[in-house]
Amino acid sequence: MNKSLATVLKLAFVAALMYFVFRSIHFEDRLVTYRAGAVVAEQVVEIQGPWNAEPVQYRRAADAELQSATRGLQSDGTELAIEPGFLTYWHNLDVGLFVLGAFCYFLTVLIAGTRWWWLLRVNGTDVSLLETLRFTWIGVFFNTVVPGATGGDLVKALYIMKRCPGHRVPVLVSVVVDRVLGLASLALLGAFVVLFALDRFAEIALGIWGVIAGVGLLGIVAFSKRLRRLVRLKWLLDRLPGKVSHLLKLVDQAVFFYRNHTGTIVASLLTGIVNHVVSVLSVACIGDALGIGMPWFEYFVLIPVINIVSALPIGPNGWGVGEALYKLLFGKYGATHLAATVADPVGAMGTRGVALSVLYRLHLTFWSLLGGVFVLFERDKVTKADIDREVALEHREDQTGRDLPSS
Repeated sequence: MNKSLATVLKLAFVAALMYFVFRSIHFEDRLVTYRAGAVVAEQVVEIQGPWNAEPVQYRRAADAELQSATRGLQSDGTELAIEPGFLTYWHNLDVGLFVLGAFCYFLTVLIAGTRWWWLLRVNGTDVSLLETLRFTWIGVFFNTVVPGATGGDLVKALYIMKRCPGHRVPVLVSVVVDRVLGLASLALLGAFVVLFALDRFAEIALGIWGVIAGVGLLGIVAFSKRLRRLVRLKWLLDRLPGKVSHLLKLVDQAVFFYRNHTGTIVASLLTGIVNHVVSVLSVACIGDALGIGMPWFEYFVLIPVINIVSALPIGPNGWGVGEALYKLLFGKYGATHLAATVADPVGAMGTRGVALSVLYRLHLTFWSLLGGVFVLFERDKVTKADIDREVALEHREDQTGRDLPSS
């Protein structure tokens, strides 16, 4: 398929997904009266001031008189629920908690860059930590801001290759291993936390542990020369589609190279887990800044799942996919925390999840602009011609079936 057509189809899919998500959430503030669980009346209002205050101040229209309402049991025996719209959560943002969450994200990029620097040093490159952090931010910029098929991993690899000519394969291997270790540490964090609530998150636990078991089995096969011969691994890799085969051969080569550096791998995995703890804290702080009402423990179960699925190359920086997952999972698992206060707890928590997802991604976009500044001042910039040349080289290798060196 033509690369431009594939990009257009991806963007169209993301647009359709975002349309579906936003059609199913509430944008207007509402007062909902219900009796015995059934909705009796519903009014569209404009909340004035904090939506979670008691009583809540509101107007029926922009020029109407200011009124107040108290949640819960009313004098006529009905129950009143106050359900804010999407933007009302943003209007009442706790700036202090938001800044704390933003700072946590900044720390995650620094930790991730340091982990990649360790892998580059093991590969024999002389790249400094500051250079690696600069290239990491550039990768974040291309992942977050620039749409299309050019990923941040490819761009930062090209920058490192320009910095270290003659290290093409080791640098590509370090990028692949860094991504794999990042996803592995994220899955391990979710798999550990979910053990403390198996009764509530049984489906998620099965999914996460199934992925880890599958990856672990592949790892055992990859490390054992006897098992590799038994399953005819090289023959299987050669029969896969070109790009998949080439990527898996890079991973295969990486496994054998880093097998002799288990200390670095273990340290990278542990560092990755710490990094993802900070990353989840970033989301939780911003969630509390919005008043989501989700216990922090549940963030540590749901966010790893959302981030793993969002990492699939479907849309730019997971847009669309992330919003759908936030709506689905926050609505499903967070509704119990609102059951006594709103008429539609699944819908209300789904709206809160989408409000959190969009705000969090916009804040990531803001941070990624730091990488754009580094691109502007980079003396030896990666150009579109460099990217096209690298993609063409990968394509030629896929077509010719040229093997990467492996054990």
